[in-house]
Amino acid sequence: MVERIAFADIEEALVDFLAAEFSAGADPAKAFTKVPDPRPARTVRVTRDDRKARLDVEDRKGRRGAHLILDHPRMVFECTDDAGGAAELAAKVRGIVNAAAPGYIGTVWCDYVEDVGEENDTDPVTAAPRYTIVTDLIVRGKVLA
Repeated sequence: MVERIAFADIEEALVDFLAAEFSAGADPAKAFTKVPDPRPARTVRVTRDDRKARLDVEDRKGRRGAHLILDHPRMVFECTDDAGGAAELAAKVRGIVNAAAPGYIGTVWCDYVEDVGEENDTDPVTAAPRYTIVTDLIVRGKVLA
């Protein structure tokens, strides 16, 4: 019989993790999966986007491999700051996330973080500075009873 594996909501785990890190560092930044209206001045939007192309065996061959207890989410962090500190916020988020493995992101064990890169993604409508960071994580699921 094949074991059933449940994976945690990695977006919410990362939002809570970043909120705790910001609070510990006395940073007023807020992390969300859905940005509220009105948007706080300093925000990080956390989304999972596995559709962004990867250049690994998972994409080339269309297979997940033998380790079905592992999830491989591609995470996107959009960092904005109305005071002009979007690049600094992105650097901080990048450092926090890259230092998370191996270790817990909330209650989720993270084996590995691969930094895919950072992009200056200035908002075309408002010209507000925005930086986007992309990372690949390897996180463990839990076996269901």
